[in-house]
Amino acid sequence: MRLQTILKLIQLPAALALGPGDADAMFKDFNSAFLIRSGSDVFYKEALNNGKQSGTWSGSLNILGAQDAYERTGDPGTKTLISELLTTWLKANPPNANDDPNPDPWDWDGWNDDLGWFTLALIRGYRMTSNEVFLSPAKSGFDYAFRRGWDTQYNGGGIWEENPEYAVRNDPPKEATKEALSNDSLGKVACLIYQSTLEKSYLQKAEQIYAWVSKNLFNHETGQVNTGIHMDGTRNTATAVYNQGTFIDYANLLYTITGTRTYYDDAKKALDFGRASLTTNGIFSNDANYLNTWADEFARGAGHFVRDNGVWDEYYSWMVSNADFILKNRRSDLGITWNAWDKPTPSDASLTSNKFVSAMAWLQYTPATVPSKTGGIHTVVNQQTGMAIDSAGEQENGAKVVQWGVNDSLNQRWLLTQNADSSWNIINLASWKALDFPGESKIDGVEMVLWTADRDENQRWEIEEQEDGSYKISNLASGKVLDGGSGAENGTMLVQNGWSGEEGQRWVLQ
Repeated sequence: MRLQTILKLIQLPAALALGPGDADAMFKDFNSAFLIRSGSDVFYKEALNNGKQSGTWSGSLNILGAQDAYERTGDPGTKTLISELLTTWLKANPPNANDDPNPDPWDWDGWNDDLGWFTLALIRGYRMTSNEVFLSPAKSGFDYAFRRGWDTQYNGGGIWEENPEYAVRNDPPKEATKEALSNDSLGKVACLIYQSTLEKSYLQKAEQIYAWVSKNLFNHETGQVNTGIHMDGTRNTATAVYNQGTFIDYANLLYTITGTRTYYDDAKKALDFGRASLTTNGIFSNDANYLNTWADEFARGAGHFVRDNGVWDEYYSWMVSNADFILKNRRSDLGITWNAWDKPTPSDASLTSNKFVSAMAWLQYTPATVPSKTGGIHTVVNQQTGMAIDSAGEQENGAKVVQWGVNDSLNQRWLLTQNADSSWNIINLASWKALDFPGESKIDGVEMVLWTADRDENQRWEIEEQEDGSYKISNLASGKVLDGGSGAENGTMLVQNGWSGEEGQRWVLQ
């Protein structure tokens, strides 16, 4: 009943305030306000009136916002910026900063959620740039946080928020607790490391952490994510939008990786709880001065869930309503919006840059128009043969892509996401590699391959709906179309040919 009431309150006006260039503009304005270039260093500063580089975890949160912009656009300039930001961040915050020749990474920081944000920015950066310099500390940082933080003496498992040996050093000493913030951020990191390396131990740890969170912190009746649990088993039932959002993104990642429906159901229930219970008339807003970010992780969680699963009809109007408030209440002189989206952004130069990330992130995941049904997870089936595009269980770069009888396996599930130029990325959910046109040859008959996603032209595809409801899929680099008409046997290679319009070149998205 409450959700229905809220939905009535947030009906869209006849004309939407959100426009096609608004996400780009807010990212540009955020950079104009906070981005500093000093020699080879590139970083976001603490505040408008403080040119100091944002700190360890706060710097990571700013970088995550820039990564949201790249995720939306695939812009090469933004990819370069992300590489520069992470390089500077690592220079300022090296994992091994003492004289010990084999120290644990960032062992001066006892907060495991801090390591969660460090490694989340790094592993996302690796997935966007393929720079191994970012992968190594992401893995070692996760490994260390899990090794020191996972504890079975209390609560049957879970990762400490601040490890006990650090908590007792506070004045006065503090009781260590296990919280959603540490478990869910590190769970996401484990998922992304698995997608990057296909090392099963990381998927196993991701599912292990999730099972504990599901049992101890997630309310399956309401969808609420509780803040944490004490050593004696007493739960802290406070809520936070960032906790809710991190859980949604975590659950959705596990759903895309495994196909297990429980993860989808949990993510949706958590999203619906956040929309109904953590907003004011459907709008996220918090003007608390102690906060850094507030709804950035919810933007990612909701944005990925809605995009990947094609449920725009249910959530789009609400997402646009939040975007409209963000735009309405931004600073007219700087174009940036603080955490309280339903209140005008104050002209306070001391507000930290983190306070403006959530609004920027939300716009990156809210398109100006309702997306088509093309995006999301699909099985791609040839109209002539009835065979599906299949990765054949291969995981190496250069592996040939084939066609196979439809069987609904992960080999046949592909995530379609769009770039700013309207082209599409096609990512296989078994290998987490992209569908790729190899080399420079534009002749007919070239066989398609899997390759690490880089969003270059040979991995960008135009997907055009035809009058009969099927799709023509053409490569941006070669100009040729995917053709599956050469055979109807399992293992038939997927090739490119010039467009003829025949059924073998038409594809159905299931």
